[in-house]
Amino acid sequence: MKKLITVSILLTLTGIELNRLTKTEKTYEPIAKTGDLIFQTEVGRSQAHAIQAATFSPYNHVGVVVEESGKLYVYEAHGPVKKIALSKYVNRKGTGSRFVVYRHEDVDKAAQSKIKTYVRRQVGKPYDNRLSWGNSSLYCSELAYKALGVAKLDLEEPPKMKDMKVPLVIGKIIPNGYKLSKVKMDDFVVAPSHLTRDKNIYKVYQNW
Repeated sequence: MKKLITVSILLTLTGIELNRLTKTEKTYEPIAKTGDLIFQTEVGRSQAHAIQAATFSPYNHVGVVVEESGKLYVYEAHGPVKKIALSKYVNRKGTGSRFVVYRHEDVDKAAQSKIKTYVRRQVGKPYDNRLSWGNSSLYCSELAYKALGVAKLDLEEPPKMKDMKVPLVIGKIIPNGYKLSKVKMDDFVVAPSHLTRDKNIYKVYQNW
């Protein structure tokens, strides 16, 4: 029953996200820019399913694209924060090599420089399974949100934990690795869905 509910929610929300596509390209690499947010749907992990069901989103992971010396990388909090090649990111097991890319409408070279500096400094920080809003540990969408934030790009303010009662209930129903009993109710929390639905961010690529 839990799986059926999760699948039903995801099918509905996938349709909603598809209708928001604003631009299509045959391949992503030629249009890639530092500061792009690249989203995936990873299957086979209960934590990933919990993220989707609790946040009403077809996506459960996001990383930040950065160009370095002519090559494309993704900085992500998939476990400890790390940098991996874009090609490795998009071919991650359990994703079917499917991904979607969003871009903030005001990203310029100055913003890109700040984003690149920020994500580089986060490498090695542990994954935040308590969903706190501090800087000692990070979860994937927190890393992405703060990367854009340090570049002074306009973003919609994320909700606080106390405003996420339904997601917290769903998170307790579906097994996951988060320590929800440890969350601080006045902390901000940002999910992949908050980023894709931000009015300042638009979709530039989708390969499915």
